[in-house]
Amino acid sequence: MRHLLASSMFAVLLMANPAAAGGDCGGACYKRVHHPPVYGTVAETVEVRPARTIARHVPPVYGSTHETVVIRPAQHVQRVIPAQYHTVAETVMVAPARKVWQVTRDGWGREIGCWVTVPAQYATQHRQVMVSPERVVYDTIPAVHGTRERTVLVRPGYVSHETIPGEYATRHRHVQVSPGYSGWKRLH
Repeated sequence: MRHLLASSMFAVLLMANPAAAGGDCGGACYKRVHHPPVYGTVAETVEVRPARTIARHVPPVYGSTHETVVIRPAQHVQRVIPAQYHTVAETVMVAPARKVWQVTRDGWGREIGCWVTVPAQYATQHRQVMVSPERVVYDTIPAVHGTRERTVLVRPGYVSHETIPGEYATRHRHVQVSPGYSGWKRLH
């Protein structure tokens, strides 16, 4: 508006003074100038995709372990040992020594009677003798061990949260750097 007012006043002055309009400028002279608006490109960083968090389920990890187990426990077993016998031979008197009347004939056929001593008679007898009586002993049968495999939890499952950062891009847009100008400029 200021430019329009200034140019209207300048036109009035030129009409009032024809000498000035003819080019004989005794005072200040102006020329009309036109400056178009100036545009430029501005780079802006804009968010293309916002940041987000992703929950990731990590399953538990299992492994195996070997452990020693008792398959059969130790046992105490009763065992009977029978009595032991041996056969013993011993000489025993079957008949004691004694005197008997014995009649014999001599070389001429005559009878001769004499007391004859008969020695004692012995015989061998066998008999069983107990060497050790019956007894009970206890035997220990050791335990039987084995190995078994067992599944164990090595690491429990969990939820992992992963943050994915936002994505940004550079966008260019045209903007007016300075407005256009149209008006009078003083000549030097």
